[in-house]
Amino acid sequence: RTFSLGADAPCGPPGVYMSLAGITLETKEGTKVPAAEALRGKIVVLFFSSEWCPACKLFVPTLHTLHEVARENEVPFEVVYVSSDRDAEQKARYMAKSHGDWLSVPFEDTATRDALKAKYGCFAGAEAAGFPGVARRAGIPSLVVVGEGGEEHVHMDCDPATEIDRKGDAILGEWAQFAWQAA
Repeated sequence: RTFSLGADAPCGPPGVYMSLAGITLETKEGTKVPAAEALRGKIVVLFFSSEWCPACKLFVPTLHTLHEVARENEVPFEVVYVSSDRDAEQKARYMAKSHGDWLSVPFEDTATRDALKAKYGCFAGAEAAGFPGVARRAGIPSLVVVGEGGEEHVHMDCDPATEIDRKGDAILGEWAQFAWQAA
């Protein structure tokens, strides 16, 4: 099985170029937005999770608080949800009930979701059989702070959310250096 993000962006081990700018994301309400436009000038955090995961349910309030603190302090911070939900309805329910005003990879874009999971090694144990030969670096929930070219800057297993709990919103200051370029 081969994973890729577009014809010119092969998936590979951490550090291999993989642009996120060419993909389409969606808002919590389902509106499609170009990633390059939506993520410009922001700290971009991929959030690997699912509604059915107990550890994810415990972590979401921590991420939600971090996101709200960023907004209140005008820190350009964007969460992009990469779903391991079983179907689109489960994803929509999880986002409506528990998530902040975050973007997500559309559920129907399985190729992009799978490419991101393979690239960063973040997927549920229940999904492992679908990623033969891919080293699983973390289960769900996990966060990956990424640059414009898809380069990984921070890889964080959030079961439990020890580092974020310990550092609080100061972690946003550490991640600020990885913000995408403004227009």
